[in-house]
Amino acid sequence: NMESSMDATTGTSGKVSETSTDTKDDLPPLYVSGDDFEKASNLKMEASDLKSAGDYKAALDKYSQAVLAAEPSALLYANRADVLLKLKRYEACIRDCNEALKKNPDSAKALRIRGKANKMTGSLRESLKDLSSSQSIDYDDEAAEILKEVSKQVQEMDHEVVMKKVQEEEKLKKRAEEIKKAREEAEKEARERSASAAAAGSGGMPGMSGGVPGMGGAGGPGSSMPGGMGGLMSVLLSDPELAAGMQNPKVMAAFQELMSSPGGAMGLMSDPSKLQKLMADPEVGPFLQKLMAKLGPMMGGMMGGAGGMPPGGMGGGAGMDEDMPDLDDIPDLG
Repeated sequence: NMESSMDATTGTSGKVSETSTDTKDDLPPLYVSGDDFEKASNLKMEASDLKSAGDYKAALDKYSQAVLAAEPSALLYANRADVLLKLKRYEACIRDCNEALKKNPDSAKALRIRGKANKMTGSLRESLKDLSSSQSIDYDDEAAEILKEVSKQVQEMDHEVVMKKVQEEEKLKKRAEEIKKAREEAEKEARERSASAAAAGSGGMPGMSGGVPGMGGAGGPGSSMPGGMGGLMSVLLSDPELAAGMQNPKVMAAFQELMSSPGGAMGLMSDPSKLQKLMADPEVGPFLQKLMAKLGPMMGGMMGGAGGMPPGGMGGGAGMDEDMPDLDDIPDLG
């Protein structure tokens, strides 16, 4: 019996259960020259009798002598191939069938014998082809059973090919999904990092450690800055020009001095000379002008928390200097 393991791509079994006993130096001779047809005829009859008696080695010897005596026919090569098949000399058997088919491509016997030899060597697709061809020329019951068996084995191979293809496609699909998932996760992490960086940047300008130096966290626990200043920082950072101005070390120093001085911004508002000095600075002045122009309506409410002033504005705060200059009274020195 043939081994069940098969190579689906080549159409051969994984192992050959029947091994040919041929060697390259042990192949029977082919015709070279000679025209003694009477001798060849007698040798063929002797070989046929020996074959019928089951003496295949002796029959092979007689067939080989007949091949050398005169030019052999396709039938003579096919008969010797049949004896070689019975002797399990599959390589020599297939070679004789090939010689027979060179002389007669429609030799059903040569095709049938070669089909059997191919089956025994595991060349199942070749066996299927040879047996099918032989049956279409000359039907044989024994060959029909062998063809049925070989057809089943080839179908199993084809099924194995399909299953391997499906498995490979599933592996590729799974790999593609893994790559897609990994890419999506990487993009998500990148977005989260960008969002975190943006959030960290909005919490303070570079060199300010999460807030304006001397101010602590805007409105947070332990902060020296009134809660209303959180809105001021939001405005500073949301306006491109103001945010750019905060990058100027001189502006930063002035702003820090402003916020760390007694009374913070409220103290500056009650000291017009100091305010005018800052406004006269070519770098600080334009920044303060833009800031005051942007925050004028809400400065009162923002500064109110610094002096215990109610959120209604700057005018009604307890302890405020009644003569504090109005923002509109400050000259435009920009």
